[in-house]
Amino acid sequence: MAIKKGVQKKDLAAIRGFYAAVKAHASHYDAKEVAALMEQVDRNRVQSVSGSVADYIRINVPLLLEGKSKLADYRTNPYVLLATAQMRQLTDSEKFASFLFNNKLYMAMETSFGKSIESVLVGGYPLPSHSTKWVNPPEKEAEFKTYAGLTNEEKAGRRTASVWREIDRSCTVGNRRFLASIKSGPNCINDTQVTAMETAIANHHAKWFDQTRRSYADIDSLDIVIGITYGTDRTTNNKENQILVKLGQHGFIEEDRHSKPGVMIDKATRRVRVYRRIGRNFWSFIGNPAEPDAARFVFLEILLALSRGLSSGLKKIEGETFEAQINVKLAELTLALGNLMFPKNSLPSWIRDEVDTEEMVWMATAMTAFFDKGI
Repeated sequence: MAIKKGVQKKDLAAIRGFYAAVKAHASHYDAKEVAALMEQVDRNRVQSVSGSVADYIRINVPLLLEGKSKLADYRTNPYVLLATAQMRQLTDSEKFASFLFNNKLYMAMETSFGKSIESVLVGGYPLPSHSTKWVNPPEKEAEFKTYAGLTNEEKAGRRTASVWREIDRSCTVGNRRFLASIKSGPNCINDTQVTAMETAIANHHAKWFDQTRRSYADIDSLDIVIGITYGTDRTTNNKENQILVKLGQHGFIEEDRHSKPGVMIDKATRRVRVYRRIGRNFWSFIGNPAEPDAARFVFLEILLALSRGLSSGLKKIEGETFEAQINVKLAELTLALGNLMFPKNSLPSWIRDEVDTEEMVWMATAMTAFFDKGI
């Protein structure tokens, strides 16, 4: 979409001060407030969500370990690996194995939880009985069904032109429909995703609204929300705010900076709003999109359900205990590191004389990032 420079400068000038407005509120811990919110936590909802989490953990966590049988399965950024190994003084195989294993397990768990959090944690809300639950947008499911039978290359081409790709969840409350694009953390949006979200909203918000009106007769407004599951307004990398600011170049204006900071509304119909919700505010929004202040306790339900679900899920893992599986993988990795040797006398004499053994092991381990097989 071509934008004249004069128009762009005018829009950006009008939105000056936007970042300060959306970051004005600081989140402070208040024990009394948390205690009061805990009184509103619902036991049945916590049990339901924790049960879903436990089932997910029981099935999926063992899979994170089963696929790791050789050193190459623990490959990571070789440059960071070399720096960390020296700073942490990882000079023996056991310490190095523990570091590699824990690092990879953390990343695998983060990825796994990022993919599952929408269905496992979000699906039990909103709270009001008259509203629909958060679900995959039916329009997105219908669009993705058209990909059946295509090759991966063909699917990639179709996804580029996808109308619904950037929307993760949908629900309706009263006469409003809410579309959520959910990001796992305050730093997970990058510049490429900023461009993708900006383009998707600019190009497709009218289509989203039109398809909504055809599917839901009573809906007269659409809220598009960028949701971040943890963090605060002040701790993000600001990328979600960049998306909102850039919408000022695509027919959106601020609705009311004083009473609704960060809310952009389409200038043409004033029926499509775009804003972001972060951390506690995200979970309040998930709990009650239309009246989030009535659901400020939901983040506590989620954290409690996660704590109970993780504990229960790990205990239910069949066969060997999770701890035993971890010990087996650590032993395998330690052995692999111990066997990671260059052929005797294959190195130049100056390397044999000047480079320490642990330095060679660090380098050899970093080499796993450059090969598919044989290491």
